[in-house]
Amino acid sequence: MHAPNTNFSDATLTPDSMTAHSARILIRMTVLPLCLALPLSSHAQDSNQLDWSPIEAVPQTLRDAQCEQCEGRYIDPLAGEDTSIPPEEQKIHGTAQSTEMLGNNITLSGGVVLKQGYRILQGDTATIDREAQSGTLVGNITIREPGVLLRGERADFSAQNDEASINDSQFVLHEQHLRGQADTLVRDKDGLIHIEQGEISYCAPDDKDWAITADKMTLDTDEGVGVARGAKLRVGDVPVIYLPWMSFPLDDRRKSGLLWPNIGNDSKGGLDISAPIYLNLAPNYDALYTPRFIEERGLNHELKTRYLGDTIGEWAIGGAYMDSDKLYEDEFPDAGSSDRWIGIVKHKGLINQRWRSTVDYSKASDVNYIKDLNSSSLDSTRQTALLQRGAIDYLGDDWLVQMEVQQFQTLADDINDDYKKLPQFNLQYRGRSEPFSFNPLLFAQYSNFDTDLSRVTGERYYAEAGVEYPMQWQQGYLTPRVKYRALEYKLEEGALPLQDKSPSSSSALASVDGGLFFERSTSFAGNGYLQTLEPRLFYLYSEYDEQLNQPDFDSAELTFTYNQLFRETRFSGRDRLDDANQAAAGLTTRFIGDDDGHEYGSASIGQIYYFKDRKVRLRPIDAVLDTSRSELAAELHYSPGDFLDIRGNVIWDPYENRANSSSLQANLKTENGALFNAGYTFRRPMGTFSAIQSNTEQVNFSTYLPVWSNWSAFASFSYSLEAKTDIEDMFGLEYDNCCWTVRVLHLQYFDNVAGEVPDYSNPNLEKEKSTQVQFVLKGMGGYGSRVSGILKEMIRGYEEREY
Repeated sequence: MHAPNTNFSDATLTPDSMTAHSARILIRMTVLPLCLALPLSSHAQDSNQLDWSPIEAVPQTLRDAQCEQCEGRYIDPLAGEDTSIPPEEQKIHGTAQSTEMLGNNITLSGGVVLKQGYRILQGDTATIDREAQSGTLVGNITIREPGVLLRGERADFSAQNDEASINDSQFVLHEQHLRGQADTLVRDKDGLIHIEQGEISYCAPDDKDWAITADKMTLDTDEGVGVARGAKLRVGDVPVIYLPWMSFPLDDRRKSGLLWPNIGNDSKGGLDISAPIYLNLAPNYDALYTPRFIEERGLNHELKTRYLGDTIGEWAIGGAYMDSDKLYEDEFPDAGSSDRWIGIVKHKGLINQRWRSTVDYSKASDVNYIKDLNSSSLDSTRQTALLQRGAIDYLGDDWLVQMEVQQFQTLADDINDDYKKLPQFNLQYRGRSEPFSFNPLLFAQYSNFDTDLSRVTGERYYAEAGVEYPMQWQQGYLTPRVKYRALEYKLEEGALPLQDKSPSSSSALASVDGGLFFERSTSFAGNGYLQTLEPRLFYLYSEYDEQLNQPDFDSAELTFTYNQLFRETRFSGRDRLDDANQAAAGLTTRFIGDDDGHEYGSASIGQIYYFKDRKVRLRPIDAVLDTSRSELAAELHYSPGDFLDIRGNVIWDPYENRANSSSLQANLKTENGALFNAGYTFRRPMGTFSAIQSNTEQVNFSTYLPVWSNWSAFASFSYSLEAKTDIEDMFGLEYDNCCWTVRVLHLQYFDNVAGEVPDYSNPNLEKEKSTQVQFVLKGMGGYGSRVSGILKEMIRGYEEREY
């Protein structure tokens, strides 16, 4: 909205300029802007008069999902108008069937049309008092601006006190899909809109499923806030909620107030109700307080605060506290305290594009807190540890310097605490890599490891230095690399004595990575493609050095995949300098569309050939690796378009002639919004776990399926082929129309930690159960946001629709 122009003195009306049937008027006035901040009222509405078009009359290009669901849409006749020049800077052009001027009064009658830039006003009669700088419009009033339509029966305005009122009004905000009505609407000198007996709804004009009515409303368009007194939520003609006072947003700006509650029920606590309260404290910080009642546990107080500063960056600090968890006290009578709590701090900052800081810290009162009290996500309930990390980085032109501290709080009784890094320093040269030139490779790391357990602790020093010479051509590339690695410790004894408190090792490493690109034109089913053939060879040599006395602070053997073929190490972390004399060969082919450049499919296969045994292992008791070939790794990807995606991989053991792991995942999305996901996974435990764990073989299926009219069904199903039992089920129904949405979801799952395979033969093993309900009034939000989170997690490709 623009500030109104209140000058009527330059009206140019003379008897010579008028006829009995039509007249041209040029008037500088500002009554029109007042009509653009209206939202609310309460009379019968004619859908044709409110720019509503039934779906059969809507052009195909405008038929989006909302149009299909509502069987029509609002169509703005001024859409696409040039809005670059404010109307107040333009004169008003007017026409009427007859015009009469008596003294200072001008009366326009019959088909009155006033146009000021992109604003249009129509009515039966217009009377203007030039001396009092006021006027009245009567009969079939229509006021338009791009995105806004207002209708009424009478409008009075005064330019002297900058006030205006309109009676029996109706309005439409086209883009927001919003309509409303009011008995009386008044705009005061401060620009506030006051409404008597108002109504608002996002439903189609002929749909009365729900509306919010109020005795009085005040709208502040500058602040984007509305206040209603004597408000009622009506479903059909029945009032279901009465609020003596409520505040609501007029746009997408954040606003303090009550949010819609979450309601659910599960076997870990019974009835679960939370009612969030949002506090918009300032443009750069806010808070969300959520009292949450859990029937069998008590009242949980949850708080989250956010702050965004130019200097100190982005912060999110929160937590939760429950005074005396009744169910936890019954389950763990020897726990000492039944008070439950969690604290969370997250931070990201960047100063002068040089200094980067991060914090990710969480701490809970007990190992069961997340499993018991975080029900919004299955992934979160299966966490095995809470990360506690802070880091500061210096981002130089050629150097990266990092300091971090890190530890974990375990959430599983049978998992030992990981080592703490208190602290760890990294120094890395990252100058620009130039082809056909020698590029230095420099990296150094200092780590101090500690633990609360009686285990070996100490300091670790790691450094590597080398050089590479990358060569790149259009047909391929070749990159030779040499470097030297050194590792040294200063250790403190734990429960067991150490043979060497200062073990060290070093190793030279050399590698050559090369690949070629071949391509040809081909066609299939009448479509043209560019097919590539990309062979790749990677030779790696690294010296062996004895490392039996070195501890394992943060290292592990990497899972074998296709990408592992071309890595310089088979370990994560820095505790092992692996020995190698090997060559990896891989082959990839891709199919790229001639017309759109889309990669429709790709396939890769490869293997490592070993020229000597690998002596370096993670544990001293592990046997030497003496095979001459690695497993065979293969990957497949097929994506004919956005509607279908298929991915698969397999790790094949050529010695046992069997697969050690494999997976296949297919995702389909149809034109009507249906989702179908199906997958298969198989994993054989390897190494030290092969004797204590069984194979994992599962199939999964999930879908979101529109079944009839406004009804949809959704489900997710995981089944263990090894145990011959279903391990996770979710199913539910959705009713979704133009005005509102309701979803009911039921979930059953085994309460195991991530990576754990439960003993399904245990007769005492029971599934947890949870039922959640979500209700959404479109345009106003709704309760039950946990349902949306669960659907996103369990149905790949599911996205919450914006209302």
